[in-house]
Amino acid sequence: MSGTNTQNFRLVDELNKTVTNSLVTTFGLDFLLFEDKKGGDIATIHNARQHQKGDTDIYMSDSVQQDYANRGDYKPVKRDANGNIMTDGNGKPKKEDLYHSHPNYKVKGKEDKKLQQGGELVDEYRGKTMSSNEQRQLDHIISSHEVHDDAGRVLAGLSGVELANQDSNFQSTHNYINNLKSDHSMDEFLTTIVPKTIENKRKSIEKDRQRLKSMPTETKQQRHQKRQLESKIAKQNEQIEVLESIDEDKMREADKKARQEYDKQINFTYYTSSKFFKSTAMESGKAGLKMGVRQALGLVFAEVWFELKDAIPQALKDTNGNFTLDKFLEKLKATVQNIWNRVKVRFKDILDEFKSGALAGALSSLSTTIMNIFFTTQKLIGKLLRETWSSLVSAAKILFFNPENLGPGALAREVTRILSTGVAVATGVILNQQLASLMTFPLGTELAAFISAVATGLMTIGITYFLDHSKLMQKVWAFLDQFKSEARKTLEYFQKVNAELDRYLLELSKVEFNLSPEELASFTSSLESISCEHERSLLLSAEISKREVELPFESNNLNSTRAWLMNL
Repeated sequence: MSGTNTQNFRLVDELNKTVTNSLVTTFGLDFLLFEDKKGGDIATIHNARQHQKGDTDIYMSDSVQQDYANRGDYKPVKRDANGNIMTDGNGKPKKEDLYHSHPNYKVKGKEDKKLQQGGELVDEYRGKTMSSNEQRQLDHIISSHEVHDDAGRVLAGLSGVELANQDSNFQSTHNYINNLKSDHSMDEFLTTIVPKTIENKRKSIEKDRQRLKSMPTETKQQRHQKRQLESKIAKQNEQIEVLESIDEDKMREADKKARQEYDKQINFTYYTSSKFFKSTAMESGKAGLKMGVRQALGLVFAEVWFELKDAIPQALKDTNGNFTLDKFLEKLKATVQNIWNRVKVRFKDILDEFKSGALAGALSSLSTTIMNIFFTTQKLIGKLLRETWSSLVSAAKILFFNPENLGPGALAREVTRILSTGVAVATGVILNQQLASLMTFPLGTELAAFISAVATGLMTIGITYFLDHSKLMQKVWAFLDQFKSEARKTLEYFQKVNAELDRYLLELSKVEFNLSPEELASFTSSLESISCEHERSLLLSAEISKREVELPFESNNLNSTRAWLMNL
């Protein structure tokens, strides 16, 4: 019965420690030190573009947003050599089309014109060679408007004019396709603009044909109007044929290749820049420092609480009905001293917690940044990554350094315990997020944190108890212990022998030998005067026989002594 009570007491004590640690760190200091943001703290190309598309919840620093706002006009005002604004005949400022007046654009246009005249110009949008009489225009596959307004391009600090006017972004095609495509993206053009245009033109043709049937041809003017309408219908039919000749797969493939080259330049430029490395290193350092402080302060605050938890009730009990200021100050002084002593004793642990926390914080920040290169992370991911890396760092430290020289089974059990605790904490964080969104009443946030901490503590204790006492896990640890080296087995054997000897000597020291001080002094003097081990053993054997001390082995028999040791 007492064993059960002791076990229950230890479980309650462990639960108290776990809940306290969770309340202080994960659900306390974490929310004070960290401000998790959607998309993390570092601007990435992906997140910048998502923010541009309207997801304003994604965090973008003021400097990044300011750079985008200052990207300039698509067609800037034209100025003379003195910097004065140039105007047209109506007094309006002249605009400069930098994208369509770029030297590369003009050179590519001339080259394609020669190829068209020679019957060698292939229109990739339609998968056919353009005839010499077709009206041709040079298209920016990724529209110049899109390039100019691309937040990723601005973040990388690259010139939109230079990026848009590369050979990889040029494609000559029918002028109607180019004009209709305008500043639309390829996907929007193919899925929306083309089908809608064809449908509208067919409706227009049908109306015009009905109108054509009823048009009079009596006068020259009437016949001219009819010919104009016929020309309009023919032109619209021609435009429909052009649009229907589009090879959607080839057009998408051209867009894909152009974007791959475009994104490769932007990504390489930005992610290898000092700007990105500097901001990443700075934010990782900040996260590491905050996490280290969180873990260290959490340990200190936990020790303070454990001391106060015992000291306050005792102080109230001692001063009950006999309170004086002197006694209260004396108790307070003793409590503070005890707190300081507890913190000093655990100073090395506090320092280790800071180091581990700093590494985990830096790695979690780096992980968040890498993930945001490919997709946008939610706020919760930042919290989960911190707790996950905290567990991984602790597990790695034990796994690779094994400071306590644990055997394979014990090492696997300890690593599993740490990782399982990390899972429990992560589950508690998710639970806290859900509860906090539901408990919007006063003190709801604090209540959610307390419930989450208790749930985390219960899961942690449950996992720990299962790993330590489950028959299944005991078999697993025993199986792993089979892989111990012979040196390790020998060391553990002698450690057990030494522990058993210590226990036996402790019991032996409690035996009353009925020795008077004079007899004890004489016996000690005799032992000190003998320099030969054989004579010393004879003296001890005689004294044992004289005192009738029962030994588990035969005195002065080395084989008997060894046999006893082997049976321990």
